[in-house]
Amino acid sequence: MSEIKGQLLGVLLVIALFGTLAVAMKTVFSNQTKDIASNVNNIVDPTKPNNSQASYMSYLD
Repeated sequence: MSEIKGQLLGVLLVIALFGTLAVAMKTVFSNQTKDIASNVNNIVDPTKPNNSQASYMSYLD
């Protein structure tokens, strides 16, 4: 009976570990997606100051 309990505990620990990793990875990817979207919007929108496109355009003047 103790072998079955040990195996069940091991399976539960593995499931908990993978669940924790999945939540952590989802959070990281979600934050990175927001940062990338923000950076793309800053580059694309020429009306915002201090972005690379605006500085490049002022360099050409």
